[in-house]
Amino acid sequence: MVAFGHSSVGALVGITAYQTFGHSDIALGLISTGFLGWLSHYLADFIPHGHFFRSMKNYEGKIIWVILFDLLMPIILLLSLAHFSGKGAVEILYLVFGIGGAQLPDVLDGLKRIELLPKLKIFKIENDFHMSTHWHGKEEQALLISFRDIWQIAVLILAIFILTSR
Repeated sequence: MVAFGHSSVGALVGITAYQTFGHSDIALGLISTGFLGWLSHYLADFIPHGHFFRSMKNYEGKIIWVILFDLLMPIILLLSLAHFSGKGAVEILYLVFGIGGAQLPDVLDGLKRIELLPKLKIFKIENDFHMSTHWHGKEEQALLISFRDIWQIAVLILAIFILTSR
């Protein structure tokens, strides 16, 4: 999935977790939210989806634009909508944990690719599992973004609608 899809799913996890835990047990709620956001990443990656690039060679010089417009812009948009829709600090914190958890596997993958992640067995196990969830194509055989990815846009629209309507 592209990053805005994972951010949107993470936001939905955060919304649901806040509705479940609210202020009653914030620590348990935030830990659960981060974990469920992290789990949502793998579940969403099972769904056939496209990527912006197939080869790491194509990332060079373009990755900054992907980080700015695919990763950061949707996070800023979703959190800003929550803020300007009158959501409180605790609810926004749930969103941050949901989105953060949903982005974690790709952040780890990115850190591994630029060799900033320690070469620990736990990271190798996570990366192998993460890559296995892309059963429909990975690395040089990854699917490119196309019309089939309309579901990712639908999830973003749903997250925006829920954030602004309650």
